[in-house]
Amino acid sequence: MRRDDPPVAARPRRAAAAVTARDFPVVPPEAAGRLWQVTKAVARARFTEWLGVLAVTYAALAAIGLATSLVGQTGREPDELARQFLGLPARAVGMALTGGTYLLAAVLLALLSAGAFAYRTAWFRRHVGILWDLGTFWPRAAHPFAPASYADRAVPELVDRITQLAERHTGVLLCGHSHGSVLLALAVLRLPPRVRQRVALLTYGSPLDRLYARLFPAYLNEEVLREVGDRVGWRWLNLWRDTDPVGGWIFFAHRPGDPPPDAADPAGRVDRRLRDPRDLLSPQGDRPPPVRGHHPGEADPEFRAAVRDLAGRLRGPGRT
Repeated sequence: MRRDDPPVAARPRRAAAAVTARDFPVVPPEAAGRLWQVTKAVARARFTEWLGVLAVTYAALAAIGLATSLVGQTGREPDELARQFLGLPARAVGMALTGGTYLLAAVLLALLSAGAFAYRTAWFRRHVGILWDLGTFWPRAAHPFAPASYADRAVPELVDRITQLAERHTGVLLCGHSHGSVLLALAVLRLPPRVRQRVALLTYGSPLDRLYARLFPAYLNEEVLREVGDRVGWRWLNLWRDTDPVGGWIFFAHRPGDPPPDAADPAGRVDRRLRDPRDLLSPQGDRPPPVRGHHPGEADPEFRAAVRDLAGRLRGPGRT
């Protein structure tokens, strides 16, 4: 679905430099340091692109651990099984077992170090929180040792609340930030037709495509996302920033220089990219505009403009 997305292995710093070069084509000498900071923020935000690789690595280690446990249940020594079925010498098996022991100790040490690092470092703690939200979103069958899925409780409650509001008002604007946008998308899919006709959707910092569609394509993919758009009559806007490590675009990036989407495709009008920061230097010469990243930004003029746009669509004569 991400036709204009650079490959995961495409040197994050180089890809980030291309983004900032298009956003800030003219950089005064006094802003060179600030440009480097923004480029670093964009490159750091691409860390999330590696979650798929981490998930595959975790699955491979889990499979190896399961196979080792099954071998242990047979009561036979690993070197004996390796000689019988693989023809490996006993020395090679012993070296592999020794290496596995050291690897297990290294993994344990890495987990302890990651816990201490997350406690001391805000941005790393934020990524740990992302993984926690991803895991606890799914039913307990997918993670039996974690708390019960919050989606099982939140989505039905959202559907009931939206239905109540739609029955009392002519239009309901749903605003969801980060994982809240995922819950709202699922709630939209459960709304009855009479309610969907009175609903518009505003998502920002949304991981719908960047995380969920990539890691769980069997459950959330472009077809499902387009179904969400159809359910609300394409009264949907999505705000995103390149400095956001969690959220991203849903259908089209709309970066400067990107080819425009098909004008007949309503999905091409969903995403709105926000340049972050707005400028490298402050006009007053004091502190430069901050890098917003994953911060919600409800006070931003772009957010207020999106609210006015969707509210107008709910009131307009062309409302479906």
